[in-house]
Amino acid sequence: METSRISIAMLRRHLNSSILVLIVLVSCCLDRINSWTPDVLTKSYITYDNTIPAFFGNSTDYFKLLDQDDNSILIGARNALYNISLDRLIENPNQRVQWTSSDAHRELCTLKGKLDQDCQNYIRVYARVGANRIMLCGTNSYKPLCRYYNVLPSDGSIAYDSNEMEALGRCPYNPLHNSTYLFTDGHLYSATVADFSGADPLIYREPQRTEQYDSKQLNQPAFVSSVEHNGYVLFFFREIAVEYMNCGKAIYSRVSRVCKNDKGGPHPLNDRWTSFLKARLNCSIPGEYPFYFDEIQSTTKTINGIYGGASNQIIYTVMTTPGNAIGGSAVCAFSIQDILDTFEGPFKSQRDIHSNWLQVPQSQVPEPRPGKCVDDSRTLPKASVNFVKMNTLMDSPVQSLHARPVFTRVSLLYRLSSITVDPQVKALDGSTHDIIFVGTNDGKVIKFVNILSSNTTDEVKTVVISETQAFPLGTKVNEMTISRKNRKLIVISNGKIISLPLSNCKEHEFKSCRKCLELQDPYCAWDDGNRECRTMEDIQAGGAPADNFYQRLEGGDANDICKKYDQRDQRQHNVEDNDVYTRVDGSGFAEKEKPNESKNVVIIQSTRGTVSSIGPIDIDNEITMTSIEGSELTNKIGPHQYHHKTDSIFKNDITVASLGWKFYIMLVVFSVIIGIVLGFLITRHVIKKQSFHGSEHRNQLNWHHTKNLSMLSQNRSSGKDVNLLMNTTNQYHTQQQAIVQQLQQHHQNNMKDNIDFDFKDRSVECKNSNENLEKDISKGMGTLQKTRQLKTFKP
Repeated sequence: METSRISIAMLRRHLNSSILVLIVLVSCCLDRINSWTPDVLTKSYITYDNTIPAFFGNSTDYFKLLDQDDNSILIGARNALYNISLDRLIENPNQRVQWTSSDAHRELCTLKGKLDQDCQNYIRVYARVGANRIMLCGTNSYKPLCRYYNVLPSDGSIAYDSNEMEALGRCPYNPLHNSTYLFTDGHLYSATVADFSGADPLIYREPQRTEQYDSKQLNQPAFVSSVEHNGYVLFFFREIAVEYMNCGKAIYSRVSRVCKNDKGGPHPLNDRWTSFLKARLNCSIPGEYPFYFDEIQSTTKTINGIYGGASNQIIYTVMTTPGNAIGGSAVCAFSIQDILDTFEGPFKSQRDIHSNWLQVPQSQVPEPRPGKCVDDSRTLPKASVNFVKMNTLMDSPVQSLHARPVFTRVSLLYRLSSITVDPQVKALDGSTHDIIFVGTNDGKVIKFVNILSSNTTDEVKTVVISETQAFPLGTKVNEMTISRKNRKLIVISNGKIISLPLSNCKEHEFKSCRKCLELQDPYCAWDDGNRECRTMEDIQAGGAPADNFYQRLEGGDANDICKKYDQRDQRQHNVEDNDVYTRVDGSGFAEKEKPNESKNVVIIQSTRGTVSSIGPIDIDNEITMTSIEGSELTNKIGPHQYHHKTDSIFKNDITVASLGWKFYIMLVVFSVIIGIVLGFLITRHVIKKQSFHGSEHRNQLNWHHTKNLSMLSQNRSSGKDVNLLMNTTNQYHTQQQAIVQQLQQHHQNNMKDNIDFDFKDRSVECKNSNENLEKDISKGMGTLQKTRQLKTFKP
């Protein structure tokens, strides 16, 4: 019996330990949830059904956007070039180009060890070389070729011109290779690889190219995009940083520059660039130890607009952390002028392979300055050409606009992968805003806007308007573009193209005044006359007075506008009709639901505290729910003059929370089960051990019982204390616990003495002790019964 009580106590201790471990795990989970909370939460989540316009292909078609006009887009794919209309995403008739590899080229590709899907012709380069003449380049089963086609003015159909040439340095071998190109001023500038294995990267314009197998110029680059600016062509890419080689391996984002009028150096350098320079792009969160987003993934085209009260040209980029690091992504904006100023700064060089990369003293830079655009680069002195050949890296990085990202997102589930911008959208007050769309590698499209201060750029507020699940989970958004004429966002994956509306102002979810204003979408405004949320395009086309429309892009209080609707449209709850909510129309009275109508209500997801209900007949019903305002979040990390304010929003995102809590609940349950199993196994082991020792020293335990119970019998027979008589049983249990403690101490200190005891005498003593115990207990119980009878007696 005593052994079992010891085992129970041990079991309790193990259970307490398991509960403690469980509490620690739960606290860690809660801390993890808080630590991974997005810095700017989303106002609305949107999922479209299959009714949206879409153009379907195969996942191995590897769609690539090649060109775009107001009515159509050109998509390079497997063995074809598609001309797709932007209004309905259907292929324009008689304008497809079919181009397949020859049997000989496919057979040679197979002999080189490539799969059948690789040995196809993927169109990757498109250039309009004349008014009615185009050039196409494809991978052609790992033997790139270019062809010329004529465009017929009558119907826009394309006819093969029978001219064909090798595309070495113009088109990649692999359709998945990160390559880019730009056709300007009659020349094709390309950044790709020039060999089958991909070990010879180059930036090429016939006949000039970068140095072959020179890691100081290009070190395993992944090219992203290219843009032109005045007399320069800029290339954006990421590569292994040569300046970090002595400290390990790191990938940095770069921007490089070449001059359009570069004709190469003096012989024998007439086929090499004399103006190729590169610099690091710095997209980081400032602080004592900045947090860098080092790997560029996508860029926009050059955007002209008003930034900080002055006209400027900028470019937005998507930057991420490395694949084996924390899943972080950011959007940074870079000024074109800041990029060009960096190329006028000091150079960075390395004295030998064991030295650090340091700034080159100005005294060691030859004249004329290496890398500058000159009228005829073939007349440059060899000293300048050799210097820029060995020292292409600039010492100063290009700082991002505002010295920090305009948008950051940390997620274990996805990273940003593509970006496009609808630039300089005009609001009601005349201010302009860039509305930015970013795609992710799990099929999402995030829409946000930065509300800049009218007087300075030191303060900016990021507003994430919506998140749309454009593709199934796991499908990467490769490219996006905007059709302003059709007010559509075109989203492209490997085998599918869809069209999404730029705004959701007319959705039922945002039909109320408060929801429309709290969305903070520059596309949307509240029509006070018609009491509806309308797009700015409809407002500008209608010619209505501006006094009838309202926006709250800065996040100001909407009570001065919407409180009259709150007083007029009181939501009523009809208890008699089985708790069915009724609609309140503009006149202020509630329209009760008919008895024969269905009571089904469908709830639409919302994160602003008010959800819309859709009944079988009336889709304008609204159910108002109480929500708690979240505190205003901030993006500030460390002291800096630039304050990145975020939007105050409601934190009741049911969808995201449910996904996270399911995982943690399963983790908690699993931890409890493991704790109980471990406690049971340990307790079972302890019970076996205690039972072995208990059988060996059973006579010692009885001897201690005799001694203590005899003392208990003497105290009970005195009869001086009534309370003692009433609490005999409690004392007995208390003394039993003391006996256990004495037994443990006695077992440790007096084991040898106990062995010398006479087992026969101790058996007699135990027997007498048990008899005395029975007598004492019977006497005590009799006294206890008498005492109870005295208490219950009433005179």
